[in-house]
Amino acid sequence: MVEILESESLGNYDSIYAFVKAIKLMGCKVAIDDFGSGYSSFEHILKLSDYIDYIKIDGSLVKHIVQDATSYRVVKNIKAFCDELAIKSIAEFVANEAIQNEIQALGIHYSQGYFFGKPRNELLENK
Repeated sequence: MVEILESESLGNYDSIYAFVKAIKLMGCKVAIDDFGSGYSSFEHILKLSDYIDYIKIDGSLVKHIVQDATSYRVVKNIKAFCDELAIKSIAEFVANEAIQNEIQALGIHYSQGYFFGKPRNELLENK
């Protein structure tokens, strides 16, 4: 999987579109990382929607989903946007059970964060 960080530093979108289309032809999965972090452009996502497999919802929104109604509404609407485009959603920064329960209630496809485990230097084997 290739993750593309959505940020203000992305300048040449034509090159990015060509790159994403090329790696999809090679069979790679594509994720847009940190979506909702402040610089995300829905226009660019729409142009690439046929090539994007996942949108990772930025942790700055996810980590406040339980106590902040605005964060909750934004995450809920990003999930709806993903559903409309048939893109899988991933919640970042899921730090505890309360956050995970909200993420599950919203129907977000995948979660990642300290609730499941801290980053490790070694790879874990699937058993």
